[in-house]
Amino acid sequence: MNLDLQRAVVELREDVAGLRQVKKDSYEQWLADSAQKFLIELGQKEEDLTKAEEALREAALAQYAVTKDKKPMPGCGIRIQDKLEYDPHEALAWAYEHQCALALVTKEFEGVVSALVALPSFVTRKTVTTATLAQDMAGVVEGVGE
Repeated sequence: MNLDLQRAVVELREDVAGLRQVKKDSYEQWLADSAQKFLIELGQKEEDLTKAEEALREAALAQYAVTKDKKPMPGCGIRIQDKLEYDPHEALAWAYEHQCALALVTKEFEGVVSALVALPSFVTRKTVTTATLAQDMAGVVEGVGE
């Protein structure tokens, strides 16, 4: 009688162990499948978001070009900045010559050069107009156009 009980326990333990392994394998496969689908969807949504934000920026810049309004639409702003363009090697040579750097730190170089009345010959000043988007676009859009 005890041997029958022992065999039943052994058999049930093997069954339970096998089913637990099936459960574990199934769960891991489900995770792998779900994660892959999730990552694909996330990647697509991020790409869509990038395209939508760029389209909105372009629309804001187009509106600004017509109206010169720096807030062309709710949640969008226009920022106008001067951007220095230069060859980094020439900039480093200039910095050495003027004893203001042992290595070119772009931000510091641009700060020094921006303050000069006459820019070095290898630097050009370019005005760049960019559109900014509100972080809380949902809050801005809520109630607009209703």
